[in-house]
Amino acid sequence: MVSNANGDGLKVKQLAIALSKLPVHPQNSAFLEQYQTEGNIAAKWLHLIHTLDDLSGKSVLDLGAGNGILGHGAQLLGANVTFVEVDKEAASLCEHLGETICADVTKIKLPKVDIVIMNPPWGFQNKGADRPFLEAAKASAKIVHFMHSSHAQHLKSFQSVMQGTFRIPGKYTHHTSQNSETSFTCYRWEA
Repeated sequence: MVSNANGDGLKVKQLAIALSKLPVHPQNSAFLEQYQTEGNIAAKWLHLIHTLDDLSGKSVLDLGAGNGILGHGAQLLGANVTFVEVDKEAASLCEHLGETICADVTKIKLPKVDIVIMNPPWGFQNKGADRPFLEAAKASAKIVHFMHSSHAQHLKSFQSVMQGTFRIPGKYTHHTSQNSETSFTCYRWEA
């Protein structure tokens, strides 16, 4: 069990239910690799992040925020969150949650924060798309939590904290089936 800013107990299941009520990510761009992080995965991961790095009162950036699921979960666990999303429609979903920056992470100076949480593009459609996010995250915080493909070889030096299966709906033209799955790893980096 974890506590939110009010000190009330918040179980993983309760967090998952709250996150699943957010508006669905519009998933407008295959190039941006926009996929919805499921509420149950986000809740389990955020609970683990809170256990490792206590989100209470911390300043957090949610990079590539999408519909704000990771950032909002961090808020429910007591963090002060800034959402960063390049897609205008997706960013509009974050605006009611808190401070939202609609911009490309490579074209702005991000604020310094305690922790960055993100599920960046994995680089399958645009090779190397994850690198600007990783660089921006490391420049913004001393602690970075991020999700990525378990098959990514260039991340083996990071601390793996959780693994699982990410469901991918057949939304884009390059998909060959209605639904597929891929394995993911959640990593932690500390300066």
